[in-house]
Amino acid sequence: MEHARSGREPSREGTGTFSGKVLLDPVLAAGNARINTVMFEPGGRTYWHSHDDGQVLAVGHGRGMVATRDGDRVALGAGDTVYAPPGEVHWHGAAPGSFLVHTAVSLGATRWLDEVTDDQYKAAWGELG
Repeated sequence: MEHARSGREPSREGTGTFSGKVLLDPVLAAGNARINTVMFEPGGRTYWHSHDDGQVLAVGHGRGMVATRDGDRVALGAGDTVYAPPGEVHWHGAAPGSFLVHTAVSLGATRWLDEVTDDQYKAAWGELG
């Protein structure tokens, strides 16, 4: 059994694999699971990435999106949960005018890819309406 006490690790700024202002609050790293609470400021987002064993996102506050390289997009709000299956290339982040807070349960290794460009981000939100 693994137990993580809240606040055991300091929050940190997301850099290198995020665009915009993103804060990560580590929750637990045990076995093949990494759990973080992530706060995205408006427009903040991850780079394209995938997870060897999948990822679960549980939205706690705000509005955001998860989009796949194949073109699927889902607008997210508080209370929504998303499952990205193993190997699915995707990104997630806040809406242009809203913060997004979610808890990310990442399983297996994360494969970070290229940045989601401003044009890709704007197009994804524009197409969603």
